Amino acid sequence: MSMFGRQKGGKPSKSDVKPITTSIGEECIFEGNILTTSPTRIDGTLKGKISGDNSIIVGERGNVLGEIKALATIVFGKVEGIIESEKLEIKSTGTVTGDIFINTLIVEDGGTYNGRCAMEASIDNLMAKSNVNSSKEFPAGTINLEVKQK
Repeated sequence: MSMFGRQKGGKPSKSDVKPITTSIGEECIFEGNILTTSPTRIDGTLKGKISGDNSIIVGERGNVLGEIKALATIVFGKVEGIIESEKLEIKSTGTVTGDIFINTLIVEDGGTYNGRCAMEASIDNLMAKSNVNSSKEFPAGTINLEVKQK
């Protein structure tokens, strides 16, 4: 084992792998914004924004309509909106429609991606370069989804 708890070959040790502690179940429809520090799995429907310092997993029956900001994003289900992530994996059953801002993109055979991709750039940097002043204004073609709170 080497520094930072990683074994030889770059595989994380058991202490590096965090269990999923936040979950939106299959029958759940959540509207609003979520801020999480733990790995999160979405098997239901999320209409809004989810931000986290860890991984976000969209299960095979999961559906996200909005924005995902996370260290890593894995999509088995469907995402429509904006994804900003260090690493995005679209699995064979996954579909992503919208703009992505990522450093690493992996699309398995059968996975679908339709949209614009900016690598090594954040949405904030792109908006600054596009002379966008308001957070409600986006570059042409970008999906702007807002969920109104009741």
